[in-house]
Amino acid sequence: MDRLLNLFLISLFIFGCSNKKKVSQNDVSNSTFIDSTNFKYFGLEEFNIDKWYEGKVKLKSLTKKQAEKYYQYRLRNSLADTNYYQFYSIQKNTSQQKIITILDGATGRYPDLRMLIYDRKDSLIGFYPVAGIGNDPDLNLKYKVVSKKINDTTYLSTRIDEYGVESDLKNIQRDSTVTKFELELGYMKEAKVLDKKTYKLE
Repeated sequence: MDRLLNLFLISLFIFGCSNKKKVSQNDVSNSTFIDSTNFKYFGLEEFNIDKWYEGKVKLKSLTKKQAEKYYQYRLRNSLADTNYYQFYSIQKNTSQQKIITILDGATGRYPDLRMLIYDRKDSLIGFYPVAGIGNDPDLNLKYKVVSKKINDTTYLSTRIDEYGVESDLKNIQRDSTVTKFELELGYMKEAKVLDKKTYKLE
């Protein structure tokens, strides 16, 4: 009787351990997925790349391997091994969800700050621009985008466009577009626009 009881307890213990191991492998993401030493900022409430654009902030560039890891199916293959992508901020880092921002287009004319969101299996489920800046002399156009966090899923973005009319550099017009948007998570999903207004500025 004691022998049967012991065998039952041992088999129960083995089953419990193997089941626990299976759960931890499938349901909990790799804790080393995000290396915090690469990022400049943590838990930002506002997103603005002015200081970086002016050369006042230095960021670490992603290697080709890191670009493949973080951008996954969104990666631009021809630019993966350049300084095109740079680490910016960690917004959230839990076993259930991870949110980071990466500067996209750091060596181009129109850099964007992209928010990348991952599920518990470290799969990319969100990809959204939250800040940007650019200058096109050929079109007499300058623009700037900044965003503010309302909560984990909702943001308020402001874009200011400044442009010359009919190549007259003295006749400058400025527009401001304010967009409230909600992040929609999933493969290739875009943000959902909740409200959008455009204003003429003096």
